[in-house]
Amino acid sequence: MTFEIEKKGLNNALEMASNAVARKTTNPVLAGIKMHATKDKLHIYATDLQTGFHISLDSKNNDEEFSCVVDQKVFSEIVKTLPDGLIKITYNEILEVESGNSSFKIPTMGAEEFPKVIPDVMGSTLELEKDSILKMIEKVIFCALKDSDPLSKNLNGVYWDFREGGYLTLVASDSYRLALSENKIQEDTIPSSFLLSLKSMEELKIVLSNSKTEKIKLNFDGSRALFHFDDENIELVLNVVDAKYPNYTDIIPQAFKTKMTISNSQFMSSLKRVSIAAGKTEQIKMQIEEDSITFTANSPDVGEATETLPIEKDGEDMLIAYSPRFLREAIEKIETTEIEFNISGDINPTILKPIQDNSYMYIVMPTRWA
Repeated sequence: MTFEIEKKGLNNALEMASNAVARKTTNPVLAGIKMHATKDKLHIYATDLQTGFHISLDSKNNDEEFSCVVDQKVFSEIVKTLPDGLIKITYNEILEVESGNSSFKIPTMGAEEFPKVIPDVMGSTLELEKDSILKMIEKVIFCALKDSDPLSKNLNGVYWDFREGGYLTLVASDSYRLALSENKIQEDTIPSSFLLSLKSMEELKIVLSNSKTEKIKLNFDGSRALFHFDDENIELVLNVVDAKYPNYTDIIPQAFKTKMTISNSQFMSSLKRVSIAAGKTEQIKMQIEEDSITFTANSPDVGEATETLPIEKDGEDMLIAYSPRFLREAIEKIETTEIEFNISGDINPTILKPIQDNSYMYIVMPTRWA
């Protein structure tokens, strides 16, 4: 039972499958990938029972059909280190991998123990621009709560909010900050909104980043979201989180005491320099005046730093403090040369956004003065 396959395609497929594999499990088969070789294809499956991944790759010189499960981490590390070109894979209770002068023998598990990965998902189908969805995810995913405690599972993910008029908004929040990215999509088949876990979103991001498909299809049946990458024979099914997402529109400020416009690059450079002095306090103060902003940070272990930049301002002078990391992570996602700061008070939410662009919004809570 032998076939040959190109290293580049196999390595790329294993990378895309990686986050669908169970990270912590008492069932070793879920830490593996299922390989099913047919006449001219190799099918790869991975699942942690919440996320399911399937891809089919062209192969050649297949002499017999077979299925087996192999440890994903071990197999991926081996394939990654092999030279470019054809890899010969032989199955006879164990999996033998050969390329150039290298040969590996890997233990396998029975494919009959592997769960069904891609269930039938019967729902409306929506076509999405791959690059647009990837960019939206990158702009919000960093705000999702990293804690997977069941009590806070509604924040440990990204909310897909489909709205009338043909709009999709992706939202993520850890309760201290919130990122929102919006885009216009086709209007005729808008599904209901759903919440995907952070782990599922990380797997989707990996697949999108590695995919060359320009348009993907989303099929949603109320409990599962199935993403089709037809050009590359990839399917990714994600179970939605059974939890109510907070009404994020309630925390968006409608009135502001201070508005300012500032150079993106200058603000980021000053922020990085001054925040060195913040040390473990993780706080930077901003004194906003008529035409300037002064950054100040200090800590017993590092010392003190101060820097002033020019700004354009409307409204009140303000002394306000933020976590420098929270500011930096948001500004990295803003692509315009200037940033808008809309401040509703020194203890109320602040909105950061690209200049004259409402498709992306970052909301952050100020910190109490240390």
